[in-house]
Amino acid sequence: MSIRALPRIFISGADMAAPFEIPRAEFDKLHNVLRLRSGARIGVLPNDGTFWECELDGRYAKPLERHTPETEPALHITIAQALPKGDKLDDVVRSCTELGVSHFIVFPSDRSIVKWEDKKLQDKLRRLEALAREAAETAFRTRIPLVEYRPSLAEVMREPNLIALSESEQEFNQLPTPSSEPLTLAVGPEGGWSPREVEQLKPFAVTLGPRVLRTEHAGFAAAAKLLL
Repeated sequence: MSIRALPRIFISGADMAAPFEIPRAEFDKLHNVLRLRSGARIGVLPNDGTFWECELDGRYAKPLERHTPETEPALHITIAQALPKGDKLDDVVRSCTELGVSHFIVFPSDRSIVKWEDKKLQDKLRRLEALAREAAETAFRTRIPLVEYRPSLAEVMREPNLIALSESEQEFNQLPTPSSEPLTLAVGPEGGWSPREVEQLKPFAVTLGPRVLRTEHAGFAAAAKLLL
């Protein structure tokens, strides 16, 4: 069986030198959802770029063979997404993780209607991290994207090689696309950037084209041009 066809789980930092106990949440998924039993082959991803073919033995995984599939892109892309309404952020994290985006930053912008309260911030980040983890498993990635929060656009603008998706005379397709330098793609909320933000972002602004994309689609479209 191809290793791409194996059921797979992330266990970050797992010591693959000997059989190890599978965390309860991951074991429940294998045992109760996928109905796997002892002797089944599974894939374990330690989140270090490797893939381990293992044998299920009760609640333990027995490492059998190490693989290094080349599924992580050479280009490190960060999507800096202004907070949108509803579950649009879920769609951004899922779809862009599957494409190969390495890092997500979420932040409030002038026109963001949603505001994250400090006491719920960590819970919201944990939810997005779980979505990124699930999407990385589905896409056969070997690393889970990092998910972080920044309190303002000013903080986002400190990220390396910033590109702001906005109205501009400079077209995205005209940009050089280095394969080794990390890029940060900043995406505004519903309604776009405020006039103040447009002025701030002028030196970094590019347009994806003549049509207006939804906030949850813009980052995906830009990342797809770079990664596919």
